[in-house]
Amino acid sequence: MSDEWLDVKIVKTGRVYERVPLDKLRRWVAESRVLPDDLVRPVGAARWLRVAMAPELAALPAPPAVLPPPVRRADGASSSPEGDDVGIAVPAKSRRRRRFRLLEDTALDMTPMIDVTFQLLIFFMFANQLANPNPIEVPEAAYGRGVMPDGKQAILVDDQGRYYLGESAKPENVAPLDDLLRAVADNAAAAASPLDVIISAHKRSRHDQVRTLMEKLEGVPNIGVLRLGVEERQ
Repeated sequence: MSDEWLDVKIVKTGRVYERVPLDKLRRWVAESRVLPDDLVRPVGAARWLRVAMAPELAALPAPPAVLPPPVRRADGASSSPEGDDVGIAVPAKSRRRRRFRLLEDTALDMTPMIDVTFQLLIFFMFANQLANPNPIEVPEAAYGRGVMPDGKQAILVDDQGRYYLGESAKPENVAPLDDLLRAVADNAAAAASPLDVIISAHKRSRHDQVRTLMEKLEGVPNIGVLRLGVEERQ
């Protein structure tokens, strides 16, 4: 029996394997690579017979618990790892088909971008106004240069004999005598009533400079009372 050759037909695929040795066919049946409903026939015979009805293949030992993995051939079919030229493809494990999720139509939400754009516009508008302010119209001074709020002209004389138009001895208030008299004359002309003058002299100021100032002021039109205050020596 071991020298017999049989043709095998796989019912599920319709594939026919010719001239398969009986011992190899028994191994295929034991490995469940050939099922009882598949067909066999002697080589050259015309009639097929179910594997379960063939006496040579009826009583076979139980298949092994673990089957060797199939070997992938170059043509894409799986064959036995023993290197059979004529092999039956072992049913491959069903691969899980990958499900592709259909991507929903994506749309860009422009609302945040529009909000940011408007905020930037508002910021630049305010920044431009702060950087380039409109000219401010200020009222004209109620008093002339060096005139105190109570309407009196203030003049300072320091220890070096310099004259200051106003109440503070700041560098910008220093004025030569002629310029000082001219400014006092303008303030007196603009005053509604005679312009009183208060002279504050340093304790180390020269007497002749203070006297010259008072003499010059007496000749200015619309000048009122001249008051002199001198810092006491200690």
